[in-house]
Amino acid sequence: MASLGLLILTVLILFVILLFYVGIILNFIRPSAIQIQVLGVHISLFGVTVVLAFNGYAGFGFFIGLIGLVTGVFGSFWRTPNKSD
Repeated sequence: MASLGLLILTVLILFVILLFYVGIILNFIRPSAIQIQVLGVHISLFGVTVVLAFNGYAGFGFFIGLIGLVTGVFGSFWRTPNKSD
């Protein structure tokens, strides 16, 4: 039963991150680089928590941590556009 819950949680996190990226691409939100990096750190730490809490399901925590790592690296290369007004 824990694997079903972790699968739903992983899909939900993946869906929220995809919505985050779509919001950035469509200019609905304009986070700074540090905000994106902090989001990545939070997701990575949550992945570590899942790995430590569920011994048999370390793959789910690793995947969640990998999503956080990719988000944090994306934030490292994000440049906030200069406002010229």
